[in-house]
Amino acid sequence: MGLLELFLAVIIVGASGLASAVPVAAWGRTGDARFGLVAGANLALLALGLVWLWGALPVTAPSYTSASTLALAVVALVALLLLATGIVPRRR
Repeated sequence: MGLLELFLAVIIVGASGLASAVPVAAWGRTGDARFGLVAGANLALLALGLVWLWGALPVTAPSYTSASTLALAVVALVALLLLATGIVPRRR
């Protein structure tokens, strides 16, 4: 994989890691299952991004760690949208 794939994998890891902070804190405070589900989705994307990041590094990695640029771009968009759910304030 090239530099673009490495960049997209880093975006996925960073955005999903940041996006998991607010739902994890809210889930711990309220115990509401909806926050747990959003946190779980973010943490799953974080794990997927870490696997793809491992595949993009110039080390010998198993074949299941490789991903196409299109798949990385779509997952990066999903991670950024999940990040936006925690950043954009609620309307009152």
